[in-house]
Amino acid sequence: MSVAKPILEYIKGIRVQLDMQRSIKAFKRIAKYTKPYIHLIILIIILSSFRSYLFTLEPLYTAQIIDKVIVANDYDLLVGLLTKIFLAVAGFGILNFTVIFINSYMAKKIVQDIRTDYYNALQEKSFEFHDSAAVGDLISRATMDLQPVDAFIAASVGTICDAIFTAVAVSLIMTSINPILSIISVFPILLTFYFNVGLFTKSMPLFRRMQLILGRIGAYIQQDIIGMKNVRIFKREDEMEDGFKQVEALYVATAVSAGRVQSVYTPAAEATLSLGVTLIYIYGANLVVSPAALLTIGDLILFTRYMRRLTNPLKNLSQLIGQWVNASAGFERVTDMIDAPVDIEEQPDARDIKIEVGNVEFKDVEFGYTKNLPVLRNINMSVQPGEKIAILGATGSGKTSLIYLIPRFYDTTRGSITIDGNDLREFKLSSLRKQIGLVLQDVFLFSGTMRDNIAFGKPDASLEEVMTAAKLAQIHDFIDSLPEKYDTTIGERGVTLSGGQKQRVTIARTLLTNPKILILDDSLSFVDAKTEHDIQQAIEEAMKGRTTFMIAQRLSTIKNADRIMVLDNGEIVEFGSHDDLMTKNGIYRKIYETQFLEKAPEEILGTVA
Repeated sequence: MSVAKPILEYIKGIRVQLDMQRSIKAFKRIAKYTKPYIHLIILIIILSSFRSYLFTLEPLYTAQIIDKVIVANDYDLLVGLLTKIFLAVAGFGILNFTVIFINSYMAKKIVQDIRTDYYNALQEKSFEFHDSAAVGDLISRATMDLQPVDAFIAASVGTICDAIFTAVAVSLIMTSINPILSIISVFPILLTFYFNVGLFTKSMPLFRRMQLILGRIGAYIQQDIIGMKNVRIFKREDEMEDGFKQVEALYVATAVSAGRVQSVYTPAAEATLSLGVTLIYIYGANLVVSPAALLTIGDLILFTRYMRRLTNPLKNLSQLIGQWVNASAGFERVTDMIDAPVDIEEQPDARDIKIEVGNVEFKDVEFGYTKNLPVLRNINMSVQPGEKIAILGATGSGKTSLIYLIPRFYDTTRGSITIDGNDLREFKLSSLRKQIGLVLQDVFLFSGTMRDNIAFGKPDASLEEVMTAAKLAQIHDFIDSLPEKYDTTIGERGVTLSGGQKQRVTIARTLLTNPKILILDDSLSFVDAKTEHDIQQAIEEAMKGRTTFMIAQRLSTIKNADRIMVLDNGEIVEFGSHDDLMTKNGIYRKIYETQFLEKAPEEILGTVA
């Protein structure tokens, strides 16, 4: 299968269109975000009304200059009228800047609130949600999908007010001059508005699609660059190039469609307006030259200028309608994530409970990621305070799933887990997790200093505390050898460190929080045997008084545990000390005896039981 196929399928599936029912629902929800800023909306409405009033004055004063100064030769009025034009234009400019600024500020604050809700919602989502969600898609929703929302809100109130106030003011003035001429001008204006609405509602979704395709093109190029070694090793250059051409072809096709829409609607709108102005000139000229002089030259020019001036706010209004198509689609993608159910919910009566001794008990526990497909079955065990439990099993046997149940990253499907006799659901999540230290196999370091990374779980830790944790994890000497020591900056994801160094930093991070329960998820997999031995010795004292769960494949680590649990197909098949399990002649003994034959535990578990 082509590596470009998933991207192509995604792009072909992009559809941005207006669904009235969903659109209304989205509009109501955005309106709720505007409540804290209602004072700004009122201010925008007031300023927009004055702005629209000033917008109508310049053509009116220009018409008076034509009729009263040029035609009537009364040049004494010229300075006063020019002064009024200057003040009207300057006042309009100031108000226009103010309205745009306030509107933009309000939009940024509203989008900030939406993005904060989105971010907080992601923080509350379970591991299961993040396991299935695509990181790039989640980032896109918080960035690209909120851009059209920002643009719509920034233009909405001012544009709507401008269209309404300007239309009312201009219509009243035009009607007072000549009602029939006003009626004639209405039809081309409305037809121009119709073409502009068609232009923006049809073209802006295409531009939105182009934007999304560009994002996918960037992702495709990034994937190609990062995987360039593999591309060349497996001689896939031609296929990658073909995939890029297909993605690029979709972008070009979309751009051509957008250009086709513009080529139809833009000239139609301009031609309609020009035709309307021509009709006004034809009919108005007859009124000007008629014996009764029913219309002045200034009034005729005023009509044509008002027609053009009225089309601008209406054009902006039609553009706003097109923007809403994109904004509602983007906003819906964001709220879909906000509304996604939270699998791990805190009970209303949950409380802060201190783990005093660290007794952990599983009672008839069953768990599965999918209904009726359990990953763990019939898990029963009682772990005493300070006991070290090693967990051994083949890939897919449920080792990681089991330990993730303890800090409630997932909830049991059936049965219960207690700590010191308290069901996990009785704990507040923050209270539970801050007392459990977890070192993952998948090491992650943040961009920042060594000190910041070690103190991530305890930001207020002193340098002495950080150094103590680093010494326990056998990373202090390395950090101390760096030019800036604990202030040394780590690159993104710790790319400047080796796998073993990164692992030891994460171990130091966990030990700094002084957890009552310690979980090591194959956390020594990236260190060599000597370093592993050094770390094991170093944290031996730190594990005293702590209940510890260790997932490991190296029997040199496992056999030193108080008890060893062997999982197979989601069930505990053996559980006891190293000596006890060796006497049973079961799976554990076979693994132990074949360790030096370099057979993996998966091979043994696949042939035994």
